[in-house]
Amino acid sequence: MKKIFIIGFFALLIIQACKKDQELIDGKRPEERVAENLEKYRNELINSPNGWVAYLNTTLVGGGYNFYMSFDKNNRVIMRADYDSDFALESFESTYRVKQVMAPSLIFDTYTLLHLLQDPDPNSFDGDYSVGYGSDFEFEIREQVGDTIKLIGKKRNAPLILVKATADQKAFYTSDKFSDNIEGITKFLTDNPFVYILDPKDNTKKIQVSMSADVRSRSFALISTNAGQIATSSGLFSFSDTGVRLNTPVKQGDVIYTSLNWDNVAKKLYLVSSTGTKSEVLISATPILPLHLLLGVNYASVTIPNTTTYPGWGTEFISRRALANQRTSANIVVGTTPVTLGAMRFTFNATAKTMVLIWNTPYGANSLNLTYPYSFSKTNDGVFKFTIGSGFDANSAFIYNQASKPLDPILAERLNVDDFKLDYFINPSNGAILGQFISVQHPDFKFSGTLQ
Repeated sequence: MKKIFIIGFFALLIIQACKKDQELIDGKRPEERVAENLEKYRNELINSPNGWVAYLNTTLVGGGYNFYMSFDKNNRVIMRADYDSDFALESFESTYRVKQVMAPSLIFDTYTLLHLLQDPDPNSFDGDYSVGYGSDFEFEIREQVGDTIKLIGKKRNAPLILVKATADQKAFYTSDKFSDNIEGITKFLTDNPFVYILDPKDNTKKIQVSMSADVRSRSFALISTNAGQIATSSGLFSFSDTGVRLNTPVKQGDVIYTSLNWDNVAKKLYLVSSTGTKSEVLISATPILPLHLLLGVNYASVTIPNTTTYPGWGTEFISRRALANQRTSANIVVGTTPVTLGAMRFTFNATAKTMVLIWNTPYGANSLNLTYPYSFSKTNDGVFKFTIGSGFDANSAFIYNQASKPLDPILAERLNVDDFKLDYFINPSNGAILGQFISVQHPDFKFSGTLQ
């Protein structure tokens, strides 16, 4: 027994000695190494004389965003953002911390421009309810490579890249030029909804450029046809000091495109390849490719807003939607709260030839979604015939089959039986490209919504 105790005692001493050896690396304890690491990153942020250019990708909606940030030793950060030309014109100041939270972390600890992308209130910045755009304001520092620091969001895994700014970039981002570029590019895309480049292989074939500058959908795509099939290369973008940065390079054929340059004097936009070759983005008065080829390929859905009238809506659709809403609110309640008809989202799958209608139904401060699956056939010139499926969930079946037939004015009497032409509709108030359904049998039964 005594021998066992002695052996155990010496084993304990050996373990403790090993632990001390592990703690001391280059003569420093772990907490000392952590403190030095944090101080290194803090000094990097502060001592960049021209500040930092930052790029952020959100993970749920939206896309890519560009910021200019300048950090000082008093834990203050000044930033500008590319959300629109107004945001780019004004600097916002808040606070930050560099601290150890499992790993070295950069935390923006008072409300900043970054927080807008995570605001849970859709009325604040048009993000999704409770999650915003799927962004972060606390970031883990992953690595530094030269003048670039790479970080990842702690909650939503939103990637953030910081790049040391040059003197020219600082002058650009802190002047009106940043705002002017965003305004110029946005106006170019709004005024010219149908734009393209010429295929560098033959300098003749048109390749459609699809680009949305809206803060909710920073998407970029090149779309072409190959043997009657749609070929799409797409990615996210953010604005930059030269025009636009493609956060993920886009490949078309053998060419890789990385950015777009904006000439604010000539008001021209150029797509730039990885080798520096520029292709002018040209303007067309008519669509490059018909919408019916792009639904379920480039555009996943058409969303009809919750309103009583909207650009591109015919009088018959307006009156039938009002009738459907009146029947619903008069006959269906949750508790004592009437149910109403809200936004409609039509989601397409071109491969499976299916469409799913999700119809939101608000009641008070709450809502539920009705889901109705369809299959479809389509003629070569883009006329759709929709066939409603079965197997509705309980709520969807209850309202669809309710005795007052609240949905019949839209579904059973039109969508389920008519043929439909799907085409573009240009919103006359802002130039936005919408998707529009038009009944062949009843042309005034037409409605439009946002393409996403």
